[in-house]
Amino acid sequence: MDDMSVKDAAALLKVSEKTVYRWIRQGVIPTYRFQGQYRFDRRELESWARQKRIGYGTGQGLLEAGGVETLDPIAAMRRGGIHYKIEGDTPEAIYRNLVDLFPFAPHLTQEHRDRLVATLIEREQLHSTGIGHGVAVPHPRHPQDWGLGEPVVGIFFLERPVDFKALDGNPVYVLFVLLCATVKGHLSMLSHVSHLLNDAELRAFLRSQPSRSDLMERIQNALGSRIPPASTPAAG
Repeated sequence: MDDMSVKDAAALLKVSEKTVYRWIRQGVIPTYRFQGQYRFDRRELESWARQKRIGYGTGQGLLEAGGVETLDPIAAMRRGGIHYKIEGDTPEAIYRNLVDLFPFAPHLTQEHRDRLVATLIEREQLHSTGIGHGVAVPHPRHPQDWGLGEPVVGIFFLERPVDFKALDGNPVYVLFVLLCATVKGHLSMLSHVSHLLNDAELRAFLRSQPSRSDLMERIQNALGSRIPPASTPAAG
């Protein structure tokens, strides 16, 4: 892994170190902590910068470059996919088994994926992501770009129910895993997914482990009215 400091990252992105620290606080740039210092994976950072049109001589930052996530939950679920028979007897084992099912960019290393597993486990240990009724909504503690290009929501049906220590005591049989690059994107996706899962009829439908096409049709019908039309980009 080509490890980079904040100073290195600022030079690569052609922004100030102050801007890099601001993006870290906002949770919009992919970073991790090592021995108390913020560090960056060069390939991961370059991929993020290309997606956001930052650096490489543009002299633009995230907001100036219009680097905004597309907050369409149906598109996010189509990217993440619906998966069945995920093995594992603990949340930790389940996360290790499901992470490779996400549509990662081919150049991302196994170390990158291992880091995602670690962040999901860290979040689970902090507080259960089980929301009741056999459903969990795992997500990294801090949103960041995971090399997926856009927000992703993966739906995973477990091979057998697993105890996630949910408040209602019910074991979990289905996971909606949220991966977003920004806090705004995460909160938007969480709102859509929460709206979906508050529907008792939809939860009953989930228990039947419906086909991908049937489930996506049901989700689209449930969320369609909540998704605003795409805005027209301002002329440059």
